[in-house]
Amino acid sequence: MAIMDPLIRGIDRILIHAQDVERVFARFRHEFGLPVAWPLADCGLLVSGGLYAGNMTIEIGRFTGSELPGTWFYGLGFAPWKPTWETVKGLASRRVSHAPPLTLNYESPVVMQSTLTVLRNLLDGQPSAPFWLGPSGGDKTRVGRALTNLRTWMAGTEAGSKTFSMLLGSSLVFLCDNHSNPHQGRINELRTTWREVRQHGPYGITGVAGVDIEVSTNLAGWRQLLDRPDLNTDSVHSFGKGSLLRFHPGAGNRLLGIEFACADLPSITQQRALVPIDEKRVALAPGRMDGLTIGFSQSPSAPPDKG
Repeated sequence: MAIMDPLIRGIDRILIHAQDVERVFARFRHEFGLPVAWPLADCGLLVSGGLYAGNMTIEIGRFTGSELPGTWFYGLGFAPWKPTWETVKGLASRRVSHAPPLTLNYESPVVMQSTLTVLRNLLDGQPSAPFWLGPSGGDKTRVGRALTNLRTWMAGTEAGSKTFSMLLGSSLVFLCDNHSNPHQGRINELRTTWREVRQHGPYGITGVAGVDIEVSTNLAGWRQLLDRPDLNTDSVHSFGKGSLLRFHPGAGNRLLGIEFACADLPSITQQRALVPIDEKRVALAPGRMDGLTIGFSQSPSAPPDKG
């Protein structure tokens, strides 16, 4: 059997859904000292803000029509190695179920073009919508106008909001092909800010060490996506650099939590109310951050930095 090139370069972002998005965004920003990747903005169907964590973005958002209370890890976005259509061919060859790619053009708060490809059958409660609805970016095609009208109806009417809420699930896995080359200066500025902030931040965070996933019935899908026939419920998957993807056995298929890497773990353990997990890791006390599972471990000698 021919060996296929890997599809995924690494983890691009993790999404947190919060009904009170403004409060949760502020808590993450000030508790962990993370710089703002983009400020909170109302995009119609989504109110979203991003925080930069060195090797990925933490996005905190609230969806139109979704009135479910609480805060939870909602989505996982991967960065692909190749352009979208080559990636889609790779998904097809691996028999990974996915929705058609949709390209969104953002002019505010950060100018960027993103093509999102929603993956299927990887987490419980994934959205049933066949595409991701977002800003049309001024698309003048018939399909573009239809999507714009649909988005306007969903964002601006009670019936539309309820329909959108029904289409949304409680989790999401997607590939995110971002393009912002003309605005590299903004990215460089953000990285410079991050290097300054992490040296003086309250936890000395250098990046996200790992993202934890509970798996029960969907191992086959993860094996196909990651080209890991040996993957099991206790596996750790490395993309070469950046955050690890760690699997755990359980009763469902869901995002469990994240773990930050810290420059001086013994110091922050003494200074803050952290709960030991094992000899190498600690975590925030239950309920500290709206019930989210957030751990900490010692950073390696070469801190991760998004390249």
